[in-house]
Amino acid sequence: MTPRPSFYLFSTRFPALLFLLLAFLIGAAGFSPSFVHAGSSSLPGKDKDQPKQVAGSSRGASATAELDAVADSAEEIFQLAAAGKTERIGKRLDTLKKNVASLSYLQGQANNILLPRLGRTVADLEQAWSTKDRLDIMRFANRITLIAATLEVPLKTSVPTEVALLDYNCRELAIWSEANKTDKLSSIVMRMHLAWQTLMPKLIEHDGIRELRRFSEIMGRLEVARTPEDYGRLTRQVSPEIDTMRALFVKPAK
Repeated sequence: MTPRPSFYLFSTRFPALLFLLLAFLIGAAGFSPSFVHAGSSSLPGKDKDQPKQVAGSSRGASATAELDAVADSAEEIFQLAAAGKTERIGKRLDTLKKNVASLSYLQGQANNILLPRLGRTVADLEQAWSTKDRLDIMRFANRITLIAATLEVPLKTSVPTEVALLDYNCRELAIWSEANKTDKLSSIVMRMHLAWQTLMPKLIEHDGIRELRRFSEIMGRLEVARTPEDYGRLTRQVSPEIDTMRALFVKPAK
């Protein structure tokens, strides 16, 4: 029997997100392709080989809250760096490290790869902060939000992962528009389209037609953006719309 990659079982449970996550984790955030193949000598089959989800709804809710806390702390650090307030990052970084340490109980083959990656990214963030490299602080903080979103996929949160992916890429647009990397900016918009295409039917299910139309208009303007200034201006329009969509999913569907 041909060995399957350790990510296989995780992806077959959540096939709609497989391509998205691989595109973001490998292509966007600098992950090595070994993420997909790590542990390929193991043969999945019996229950003990299945990625373990957090047992019980209360434990799952706790894991979701802890991962949200990681993402929130990282986003706060990103925003402080974006505003040039790096001197205020120290306490947030300490909080982030504590939040990350609380995740060690998460089990499963995918998590056994993602958690060490998360730890290394926190270390990279701390190093960037020590050297006051503002753009690197933003880049590593944003990457942490992506890893946290990926860890949340098996927990079946009320807010679709695609919302977090759009939010992640909105921040990527802010980073690379400031760095004047037009080639990267167009690639980011392509990845946003992947997330947006899978999010649209979920918005419709939650009576989010108005939100769908507004964000589709912004995506259309991103498609024709040509300069870093164009992308930067549109980024400021994307963020509040993502917050509106997130709030929509928190409400129960009618």
